[in-house]
Amino acid sequence: MAPKHRKQRRDSEVPVSAFSDIAFLLIIFFILATTLVQVSGVITEIPSGEQAQTQQEEETPTVRLQGDRVLLGEKRVDMKELRRSLAKMKLHEKAGDAKVVLLEASGNVTYQNYFDVMASISAAGGVTAILQEK
Repeated sequence: MAPKHRKQRRDSEVPVSAFSDIAFLLIIFFILATTLVQVSGVITEIPSGEQAQTQQEEETPTVRLQGDRVLLGEKRVDMKELRRSLAKMKLHEKAGDAKVVLLEASGNVTYQNYFDVMASISAAGGVTAILQEK
């Protein structure tokens, strides 16, 4: 009879000495492979803060944001009406300061409303002038 070979027992422990190196390399990989999202927005041309004549100020359309309300002049409008009214003004055909639309915000205005109004003015060919209280 042939002698039986005994199998040698191996250690059942997993070598963990390299885990910290692997973790460090993975952290570096994820930092380098991460892509950052760029914020997109509306490009607006802001006019200089020169003093204008009173006659021109009376003719300059003003959009007021008060909380969730949008006012064109003294009339309350929704976004569709604002876009139609700005399109009727034909701002894209005007030149210089005649393209200026004043934007005044007061109260608790949401960023979305502010952005929508600025985008509407830009889409109509106007230049947004932002009024700020002192």
